[in-house]
Parts: sequence; structure tokens; C-alpha cells
Amino acid sequence: MLCIQIPESLQAKLAAMASFAEQTPEQLALELLEERVDHHSAYVETAYLSRSPANRARLNQAIRDIRQRCFEERTLIDD
Repeated sequence: MLCIQIPESLQAKLAAMASFAEQTPEQLALELLEERVDHHSAYVETAYLSRSPANRARLNQAIRDIRQRCFEERTLIDD
């Protein structure tokens, strides 16, 4: 088992968020950590793509488009 010390200021934030989500602070902390770990490969891939100026420009444009709701939703195709 891993034990970590969480600063009091962060504990207060976790407690507030957890009560809103009807969870314990521990449940919320584990959920947030699990989500971060699950998305690790996406972070690594984004960091890799960001090394190229052309790819970085495309990623930044995609982020701007998403924020401005300028995109077309599509369903995934199962191959």
C-alpha cells in the first residue's frame, strides 16, 4: 500500500469536491489519480507530437477549434 501526505490546503479542496460528488475525499483522490494514470499514454503521445513545430501548430489549432465548438462529432468505426 502506498501512503502519501496531502497538504491541508489540498485536503480542504478534496473534501469540498468529494462532498459535491457524494464521495469520500479518499474515493475522489483515488478516482483522480486513476484517471491521470489511465491518460498517461495520451500525455506521452501529445508531448512527442509537440516536439515538431508543424504538429504543435496543428494540435494548438485543434484545441482552439474545440474550445470554439468548431468541430464535427463522428462515431467511431469498429474495424
